[in-house]
Amino acid sequence: MERQRKYQRTQRYTKRLEATFGSGPLTYRGILSDISENGLFIRTSRGFTPGTIIDIEIIMPGDQISHLTGIVRRTIKTPLSSAKNGMGVELTQKDAVYINFFKSHHKEVSREAFEEADPAGENFSPPESRIITCPGCGAKNKVLYEKLFLKPICGKCKTLLTSP
Repeated sequence: MERQRKYQRTQRYTKRLEATFGSGPLTYRGILSDISENGLFIRTSRGFTPGTIIDIEIIMPGDQISHLTGIVRRTIKTPLSSAKNGMGVELTQKDAVYINFFKSHHKEVSREAFEEADPAGENFSPPESRIITCPGCGAKNKVLYEKLFLKPICGKCKTLLTSP
């Protein structure tokens, strides 16, 4: 029987923001590496186990502070310092600061990507992308279809990515 996710995946955006997170008396610092309307990924070597409810404080642009609550859905811990250690968090409570930031960032990214195709912004559809495995190091790279012709390179080892 196929396992179904309890949460819905939404469009993610790369955004580097400082975050403090914790559960009970334990508090750590990390960096957000991507955000979505319903979740985020915190890069840290101090990830909590999946199922842990955590409080998150994010320093937003303009020195605004956002207070969130979430549940850890996955944790990545590897001994390699170059690996992307961290945890994926599903947000269960969002404040107005986060909601407003996400909406404005979503509009900004959408406007940049689709301004030429739809200047009025009436027919929004998210950008389509493709995952390409690097032939050099095996890392998975997410590349927008409209950028495939620009000869993209691997974000890890800088090898030219070839589309199958």
